[in-house]
Amino acid sequence: MRLFALPLLFAVAAFGASDRTVGAPNAPVTLDLYSDFQCPHCALLHFGALKEALNDCVASGKVRIVYHDFPLPQHAFARKAAQYADAAAQIGRYERVCDVIFRNQDSWGITGDVEKFVAEELSPAEMVKLHKILVDPKALAEINKTIDADLAAGRKIPVQSTPTMVMTGGGKRYPITGDVRYDLLKQLVSTIVK
Repeated sequence: MRLFALPLLFAVAAFGASDRTVGAPNAPVTLDLYSDFQCPHCALLHFGALKEALNDCVASGKVRIVYHDFPLPQHAFARKAAQYADAAAQIGRYERVCDVIFRNQDSWGITGDVEKFVAEELSPAEMVKLHKILVDPKALAEINKTIDADLAAGRKIPVQSTPTMVMTGGGKRYPITGDVRYDLLKQLVSTIVK
């Protein structure tokens, strides 16, 4: 894990954040997460420190988490998984779909069959809504535009590996890379929030 403080040079913007954000918009700390659905370290972070953060810092109003897609070029199906997750966000099922995608990444990562696992998680009616989004050229173009915007924003930081988080608060930015323990994140939040 690398952790270092930098002056606040720019605000890390969320693209389509209303669908992929949890926590109070006015929370004193924002945690921007750049993640790849095919990255094993991203899955560990998702089920580890981030779940604990949701149950603690986000629930208490201290932290807002903004999710950003950062599919790496070496992961052939990461963008497809991001498309499914982002479409699920539009029907209010982002977290559930993220969970199932990360939980089964070893399987769909070989075949690209993300839909098989998403269909096991969502109801048939939800899958119909999801398909309508994914087969609509305009809707899919918007999803791809969001993913491309996340990639561009990440490159400005610069994100060099996934997962990368940028914790912003108290006028400072704290880039954090890798799968980190929750106690370290909580300690940093406590330092910022005082």
